[in-house]
Amino acid sequence: MASAAVAAPADAKVTWGIADQKPATFTTPAFGELQKAGMKTARYTMRYDALRYAKTSGLSFYAQQADAWLKAAQAANVRPLVTFWVTASNASSLKRKISASRFRTEFKRFRKAYPWVKDFSLFNEPNLTGPYKKDPAALGRLYRTISKDLKSCKDCRLLAGDIHLTSGTAAGSYALKVRRAAKTPIRIWGLNNYNDVNDRSSTQTSRFLRSTAVKSSKVWITESGGVYARKASSEKKNPFLAQKRKATSDSAREKYQYDATRYLNTIVKRYSRQVQRAYVYQLQSEPNPTWVPGTRNHSWDSGLLDPRGAERRSFGYLIKHVL
Repeated sequence: MASAAVAAPADAKVTWGIADQKPATFTTPAFGELQKAGMKTARYTMRYDALRYAKTSGLSFYAQQADAWLKAAQAANVRPLVTFWVTASNASSLKRKISASRFRTEFKRFRKAYPWVKDFSLFNEPNLTGPYKKDPAALGRLYRTISKDLKSCKDCRLLAGDIHLTSGTAAGSYALKVRRAAKTPIRIWGLNNYNDVNDRSSTQTSRFLRSTAVKSSKVWITESGGVYARKASSEKKNPFLAQKRKATSDSAREKYQYDATRYLNTIVKRYSRQVQRAYVYQLQSEPNPTWVPGTRNHSWDSGLLDPRGAERRSFGYLIKHVL
């Protein structure tokens, strides 16, 4: 596939971006600072068929959210990476299969509405949730279908999916099943590697990068970064280094987030011959002027800014040492 096959030179500078779901991100002074320092791309995850339901009562907000984000990115001169996810049509969408023909129809609808978008990932964490979790071959066949449709787009990039990383061996095995079914080279893989980054380890990332299906491909770290806090059940079920060492105060949480952000940069530099892009999630969790430092803010907070909008140490690190 000509559009996805273009690979950056081995010594090319890694491109850094922000992964964030909020359109307001692009109009904040903080993002302006990141952009001035060199950040030119952003990632958004949306329901693959959101536009199909743009005029459907109760479901139109998925299309409205995507439209607002994409227009804000375009106005800010930011190149978007759009990652697709499950259907917008019902609450049990995680279990609903997606036919290649249906996905292709919706993909064409999206391309017609936003022809300036050039970077795509077929599915967010397909090996973790959704219809491709137990059917990687279907994702491979979908990649083959969509890559053919993008063949004439010289500037387009297509990722087979943003792979969730806990075990590098398991993720690599999943990727191999996808590649075999695709029956065509997969030039770029997406990777979400929070566990390695927040545990300050590169073991599982390295195993994935060296796996049979991935070792000759480029990789974009599509979502990662230092996590300040998650919901209590997540921190208990899947503790990062911060939870293992009982970090609960604001200073302790922010230190572990900062150290994890630095370690993400370590991983990117260590594997820069293979890693082309890295997207940090997120600029800010839900804004909350009454937030108390050291406490959780909603279910996830990996913000470079705290919920009140104040810069955290990770923000300054990116500005001074990464971008």
